Amino acid sequence: MELKQVLLSRKSCRSYTEKKVEKEKLEAVITAGSLAPLGLPMDGKPHLTVVTDPAMLKTLNGLFGPEREVIYNAPALILVSCPSSAPGIPEMNSACVVEMMSLMATDLGLGNIYLYGVCAGVKQNPELLKALAIPEGYAPFSALALGYGSEGVAPCKEFVPTLTRNDI
Repeated sequence: MELKQVLLSRKSCRSYTEKKVEKEKLEAVITAGSLAPLGLPMDGKPHLTVVTDPAMLKTLNGLFGPEREVIYNAPALILVSCPSSAPGIPEMNSACVVEMMSLMATDLGLGNIYLYGVCAGVKQNPELLKALAIPEGYAPFSALALGYGSEGVAPCKEFVPTLTRNDI
């Protein structure tokens, strides 16, 4: 896809088919995340944890009870963990990584959604941090759920933001 088509096609996907994401596509999404612009990269590069195990996905999906779907039953989840260093830097770095991965996922025909709640749940659970092999000194700040969306990937109408100008 051309960049404009990717930008117009990217939307939050909250319903996935059961089709698994191919390894090559996951690797392409991860590579895109590694190209993200980072603030203070010397503080430690983000660590990506790819979750495709159905049992672990079910555990993560049920973090806040059975009535609330946290990852929308997506067949893959990528947690972005950063060292907790300078205030705001881990959040910004992880957001940049997720955005790059989201754009690549869209280009590859994968539905995706940027998530925060699952990270908050994992941070509060030492057993999950260990089971997910989150490195010592790191914490998950953002995540991307992805898979084949029930609605597919299609361009939306062009978005024109409201502009405030001070040069008049």
